[in-house]
Amino acid sequence: MARGPAYLFVTGTHLNVGASEETTLSLADKSEVFVLVGFHYVRSGGSAATYTPRLGQIAGWTDADISERMTYGSTAVATPTNEVFLSPIPCKTDASGNLYFRPGFNTGADNDGNFEFIFAKGL
Repeated sequence: MARGPAYLFVTGTHLNVGASEETTLSLADKSEVFVLVGFHYVRSGGSAATYTPRLGQIAGWTDADISERMTYGSTAVATPTNEVFLSPIPCKTDASGNLYFRPGFNTGADNDGNFEFIFAKGL
């Protein structure tokens, strides 16, 4: 019987984050390729009106450059993001096995939220 891919769920909570917050997602202990198959974000408090979630392959990447693997348009904070990707998004972790997530709140330093990324390896 063929086995399906092994899924890795990376979850976390943001408390009192601002517009420039970048969260490290640890997936491995070295550089490896994963595919992003799902993403969920729910903002639970704060003063921001919108957010623009982004995922990058290196710390401190520039928005819209080659290291950015996922981005959403500006979304009202009252609208949760819950996505299962029809076409998985390949991502290569850095030398430490990390990817980097920015919730992208438009203002404030008091924003809270919960995130979940679903990755697969070996597709």
